[in-house]
Amino acid sequence: MEEEGEKKEKKKFWTLKKTIGMVLLILVLIVVFTAFGVWRGLKDIADDRMILLVAEEGDVAKAASIYDNDSGEGKAVNVEVLPSLSNIETFYNAVVAEYGNVDRMVIGDTEAIYNLSMDPSIEFRGTDVDRDTLVDWVIGRTYPPQSLQRGQEPWDFRADLLNDWFDYYYDRLDQARYRKFIIENTMDLYRNDHIEVYKMNIALTVLRYIPIEKIIP
Repeated sequence: MEEEGEKKEKKKFWTLKKTIGMVLLILVLIVVFTAFGVWRGLKDIADDRMILLVAEEGDVAKAASIYDNDSGEGKAVNVEVLPSLSNIETFYNAVVAEYGNVDRMVIGDTEAIYNLSMDPSIEFRGTDVDRDTLVDWVIGRTYPPQSLQRGQEPWDFRADLLNDWFDYYYDRLDQARYRKFIIENTMDLYRNDHIEVYKMNIALTVLRYIPIEKIIP
């Protein structure tokens, strides 16, 4: 009986070891595949050339521009004929059908635009536009003087302003005093749903929960 009891104890011990071993193996595989997925996802993002920028308020697109990473130029998108942003995929597909394929869509609300405006103002068409005014003009809360609007349709003007704002700060990512501020604030806004991205990948999913931007010098 004593010998039989010992055998049972040994069997339990080896069963426990096997279980622990399997769990550890699964965890290692998850970490490896996640790391690989993040690497592929970040490479995918880095390869983006055409970015659809959208400024929104209350699920309504107020301005949109297709930004070309290579040239820094933007193509204005007429948001007034597009569906609501309550269904992001439908909105995205409508833009692609009208303007051609884009690599990714980035949607920011007024808080995102204001909080990412590190400088008190930017120059637009020879005029200094402060942060509050820029946000108001981009979403059409107030209107610019005709001398700045230059006869453009409101949606066209807002798209140009949004594009210039993005281009201004995008160009400053290689400057240390801007880079850390922009990256950390962008990730904070992203995690708090002030910035939305479509199409998602594993890297963007992981970045919602793991603050890797904290290690960026």
